[in-house]
Amino acid sequence: MNWTMIAALGEWAGAAAVVASLLYVGHQVQQNNRIARAEAYREVTLSWARMLHLWAGDPPAAKAFLEADSGVPLADLPEDARNAYLLRYASLIRVLETIYRQVEEGIMEADALDMFAGGDTPLFRDSWEFLRESYRPDFRAFVESRHGGTGS
Repeated sequence: MNWTMIAALGEWAGAAAVVASLLYVGHQVQQNNRIARAEAYREVTLSWARMLHLWAGDPPAAKAFLEADSGVPLADLPEDARNAYLLRYASLIRVLETIYRQVEEGIMEADALDMFAGGDTPLFRDSWEFLRESYRPDFRAFVESRHGGTGS
């Protein structure tokens, strides 16, 4: 065996090591992406749980939330319940916005947006009309195309 053959074998071994390294890095990136997605879903779930816990501790707001699909307009709620409802609904909409942004960035799948139910109730629509200007135009367009409302 001469030095040329030894050099050629060394190059082949080096190339094999580079390929193995790239495969390993690719696997690590894929694993990290799965972990990041799982963490995104976990954080959204925890946000929902925290919000529901807050609702449970405030009987007037909880009643408004649970009866949201009964057709009661926001204006018909007592002022203390209306204010509590608006603040908590603003938080829930922020969670929806977080899901929306993560879907836009490819972190979460589009069906994650289905976690948000209740956007077709009078209380949601009334609250949205009050709160909508505090959100970015692309998110406003998304909410209004999905849940109705015009912002007028």
